[in-house]
Order: sequence, then structure tokens, then C-alpha cells
Amino acid sequence: MKWFAFAGIIPGLLWAQQAAPRLSVSGVVISSTGGDPVRKATVTLRAQDDGAISYEAESDGSGRFRMEDIAPGTYSVLGERLGFMMEADGASGAPPPTLKVEAGQSVQDVKVKLIPLGVISGRVLDEDGDPVRGAQVQALSYSYMGGKRELRPVDQVNANDRGEFRLFGLHPGTFYLRATGRNEGMRSMSFTTGAMVRSTNRSSAFGGTYFPSVTDATHATPIELAGGAQLRGFDIRMRLEPRYSVRGKLPGPPRSEDGAGTPNYNLQLVPRAHPVMGGNYGYSFQMDNENFEFTDVQPGSYLVVYTSLKREDGAKGMHARQPVEVANSDVEGIVLTPAPGVDISGLVRVEGTPSRPLDKLSVNLQMESRAYFLPNAEVKPDGTFEITDLVPDIYEINLVGTHPGTYVKSIRLGDAEAPDLHIDLTKASGGPLTVVLATDVGEVEGSVKKANGDAAARVRVTLIAGRLDLSRSGFTDDQGKFHLKNVAPGEYKAFAWEDAPVGAPQDPDFRKPYEKQSTALKLDPNGHQTLELTTISLK
Repeated sequence: MKWFAFAGIIPGLLWAQQAAPRLSVSGVVISSTGGDPVRKATVTLRAQDDGAISYEAESDGSGRFRMEDIAPGTYSVLGERLGFMMEADGASGAPPPTLKVEAGQSVQDVKVKLIPLGVISGRVLDEDGDPVRGAQVQALSYSYMGGKRELRPVDQVNANDRGEFRLFGLHPGTFYLRATGRNEGMRSMSFTTGAMVRSTNRSSAFGGTYFPSVTDATHATPIELAGGAQLRGFDIRMRLEPRYSVRGKLPGPPRSEDGAGTPNYNLQLVPRAHPVMGGNYGYSFQMDNENFEFTDVQPGSYLVVYTSLKREDGAKGMHARQPVEVANSDVEGIVLTPAPGVDISGLVRVEGTPSRPLDKLSVNLQMESRAYFLPNAEVKPDGTFEITDLVPDIYEINLVGTHPGTYVKSIRLGDAEAPDLHIDLTKASGGPLTVVLATDVGEVEGSVKKANGDAAARVRVTLIAGRLDLSRSGFTDDQGKFHLKNVAPGEYKAFAWEDAPVGAPQDPDFRKPYEKQSTALKLDPNGHQTLELTTISLK
């Protein structure tokens, strides 16, 4: 009897297993520009729960896909295909849509929209209409970094022997084209021997030229690229620009005292507008035992930056910064007057209880002139740190590895407050530098609706403070809810953006037309605020 009872249970278990519904997710991948199906696209369900399984499938010739045996859970829906981008990958940086798979319920008719990428092509010609072989062509667009709008390269190619170029895989948007001569920006500035890199010192050369034929980016013609567009015939006529030399006296011998041939200093000519740390700015450099010369220099404002290296005997390095204006002639007689480097000793202290030890922190000083890379100063367990032999410059202070739940409450250099996190070492003697962190953060949550009253899913919410590093940003969920944590106490303006580019809300000029649509709030220490916001559309 026991055997029969046991045998009767087995078929029942098998039947139950067979009867259990198999969950599936199916849908179609389409182009956002015309709704056409996209074949051979990879669709991924990325699990949002830790340790859960993600799934993927490829769309067929009709753009359709199907996934079987899907575990219940919440997933991000991602689509990928060469020559396309996800709608969520656009300028606003919004997260991808989510999909909830519930027990016993399959999901059908999921639509994954992909934006086709575009192409811009043309030629690079000289003033006589001849092709400029090997010219470098960049596609640039405006983006936001640190609360500032800047024109930045997106992609680049070299023109072929006919001067032809083709920039492909470009996302929809507004672009500017810039061409530089084959050798532009490629001349060496390394410091090796007395002869170094010799230049022909031409009186003119091809400068960076924006489409159609201008050297100033503010006069460049914008190119509007729609999704999947193939734009042709964008010819750039390069213009010859005058080039000049900057000459001066070296403050010391170019070689080390041991005669081994190793220079004991660095010398750079750095543009004052939009400097790039460690950048190569397209001019050549030469020197002898007493003099230096920068050649092929375009008109503009520069800094001659001199830094001698710290010696093995412990002698401090020497530094000099000399402003230079290059207009319509060579600049002669630059005299460098080096001064000793600046030492900074500092202390990081915390008001409250930090979530982890202070020795996980480091202090970074970013030079305003961006002439050199600087190492981080590691914070010791007792909160002290030290940075020696700094170039006299204006620095922005950044803390790397800041604890979750803390913020920079104040920074002082000696008796001087640094409200914007910048310190001036061009005249100061240095430390002590005191950085105070606080832990009395709060949170702001709420909901966002569109103008018609519908919930605004996956829109950016920004809290703008008087100091950029205290601003906070996040996205609403599929129900239009948001929750921002680790918000420092203080006064803020809250915005909800439907389509603002990444980083744009931190720019005061970008925000100015929309200030009246913001919501003011004041958050107390360890406080909590709830807001109801309405989206701001840029269209």
C-alpha cells in the first residue's frame, strides 16, 4: 500500500510541473524615425535585483523577439544594434524603461525603440580649392561640464588623398565641423637635447578652420543632424593664419648638475582660454643653453609656465608664470623670475560620525592653468595631509572618495574662507588648509507631473544650491516618483526637466529662462522635504 501511495504522488508532481505556466516576454524592435522593424538587434532584460538573472534575445527579420522561462522581477529594457542608439541614451541621459514581470503572467507587445545614427561627409580644401590630404576633421557639439557650456569633440577622422572625409555613427543633434592641417597639434614639445624639435618658423600656416571657412567657433555654421540622416557636401575651406614666435631667457641651465643630460625643469606655453591639462597646442619648441623659443604660435593669450624639478638633495623646486599676449608680431624678451614652490599642510575633520575611516579620502588640487598633472594627497587616519612644492596658481579643491552621507561644509586656507572651493596660491604662503565635512544630510522626495497632469516618468529632477558640489540630481521612476538622498542642509531651487541635456541644469545661463518655473525649498539639518513638481519642457 505504501508503494502505491508513493507511486500515485509521482505523476501528480510531474503534472504540476508541466502545468506550471512558462513566463515569456515578447515584442518588437523598431526605428524611432519611421517605425520600421530593426532586425538583428540585441534586446536585454537587465535584472534590477542583486543576484537575479538577466536575459537577452536577438530580433528576427521582422524585428520581433521572444524570451522564454523568464523569472518574475523588475528589469531594465535595453536594445542594441550597430548604427543605432537607445532613445534613453539621448542628450538627457534618462535611464532606460523598466518592465515588471509578475508571477503567472507573460508580457507581450513590448516595443523597443532605437534611434538610427547619422553621417556627415564632405571635403577639406585649401584656399585654391585643392584637397588638403590627411587633414583631421572633428565633429563637435556643445555639452556641459562643471556648470559651463563648452564645445567638445564627439568624433574625428582623417581626410583621404582627395581631401574627403566621412563622419559616421553620429547621434541626432547639432554639430560643428573643424578641420586642422595634417601636422597641426602634432609637433613635439618634449624636453630632451638642446636642439629639441626644430621648426621652419613659417610666417603663416593652416589653422583650425570651422565649416564653412572661419577660425572663430562663434561664427561657425551649425549642422542639424536628424536620426539616420546622411548629410553630404559639407566642404571646409581652410584658411591660412599668421604664426609668431615667443622668445625669452631661461632662468637656469637646461641640464642637470651631474651632466647626465636630463633636464631639471619643464617649460610650457599654455593657452589661457580652455586649457587642456598636459595638452599639445600645436607649436614647436627650441632652445640653447640660455634662450628658449616657441614657434608657430597662433594669436591669443598664453601663460609661459616654468617649473624646476625638486632635487634629490631636498632643495625645493622653483616656479614661474608669465602672461603673454600674441597679437600681430613676435613676442621678445620674456624674462622668467622663479619663486619657490608652495607647501600646504592640512586637516580634514568631520562633524558627526563618518561612515568609514578618513584614510580612504584624498585631497586633489586642480590647477586653474591646467599646466601639469598633480598627485592626490592621501589623508592619514588622523585626518592630516600634506602637499609640497606646488606651482603658485589658483586651485580648485576636490575630495576624492568622499563618504556617502557627508558633504564639504567649509574650507579655510589660514584665516581666509574659500566659499567657492578655490584657493589662491599665487601670493599666499600656503597652509594650514582646513576641510570640514558634515554628516547632517537630509532627503527630498516627491512626485512630478506633466502639464496635462500625467505622471512624468524618467525625467531629471535637480536641486540647485549656491555651490555646485552641493547640487543634487536624480530621475523619477515609471510612476513619476523621485527620492534624493544625502542632501546637505540649505536653500535650493528644484527643477524637473523633460529633456535637458546632461549637466545643463548646473549652468546659470541655461537655467535663467526657467527660474520662475522652479520650486524653492529650505532643508534643515537631517531634514526631510516632500515636493510636487511640474515638468519644464525645452521644446
